[in-house]
Amino acid sequence: MGEPAKDDWYSNQQLYEMMVELSKGLEATNAELGKTQVLIRDYNGLRKEVADVKTLVATALGSKKNLQWWLTFAVAVAAVIVAIVK
Repeated sequence: MGEPAKDDWYSNQQLYEMMVELSKGLEATNAELGKTQVLIRDYNGLRKEVADVKTLVATALGSKKNLQWWLTFAVAVAAVIVAIVK
């Protein structure tokens, strides 16, 4: 363990320095992954909100069309009544 053998590619110091650099790189990667997870969570929340709004708009449009149909029906019935009374 004292002196490196001839067929050692790296010294213990070089290996230690490589491990330190790798560790720093992994810490940076973990920090980026944490940010990415937050962004994905926020994005998924926005997608759910958009889906909810689409549902509300579809419901509101459906109600509006339903109301228009009933109003048209009421006007037609009133027109028939007026025609019968005259």
